[in-house]
Amino acid sequence: MDNPAVSFAPYAGVIAGATFWAFIAVLVFISAWKRKKIETLRHETARLLIEKNPAVDAATLAQLFDPRLPGIEKGATHISMKTAGTIVIALGLGLCMMGLCFTFITGDRTALGLSGPAALLLVLGAGIIFAARFVPRPPAKVAETEVSELPKKVSEL
Repeated sequence: MDNPAVSFAPYAGVIAGATFWAFIAVLVFISAWKRKKIETLRHETARLLIEKNPAVDAATLAQLFDPRLPGIEKGATHISMKTAGTIVIALGLGLCMMGLCFTFITGDRTALGLSGPAALLLVLGAGIIFAARFVPRPPAKVAETEVSELPKKVSEL
């Protein structure tokens, strides 16, 4: 009796898709677990601080529970999200152009398959830029030179 070789080729796409989504699920789980662990450590630190010094002021506790990292100014997330969205959109446009160039150079239309991932990157970049509207904006910076000082500075030139 022959033992025909088992081929998983028809299921390669399903296996690849399932592997990708399993990887995304693991990333989401690890991110949530890490966030919970950091919050637990903050509460433990606050408990120990209050046990050692019952007269802890509210400003110290507020600083401990501030979700921003030290050294990051308010509004940095807004700027970072807009920058990241712009970069992702540029990647999507570059991928689209690469597919079009390969198609025109080789004459093979299979390179047009890059249009799907390119569209995904374009939509993802636009979504990141749209989501930046919902995070705090940086404070408006006051100009260092006042309008009343301008004539003095011009006359010094």
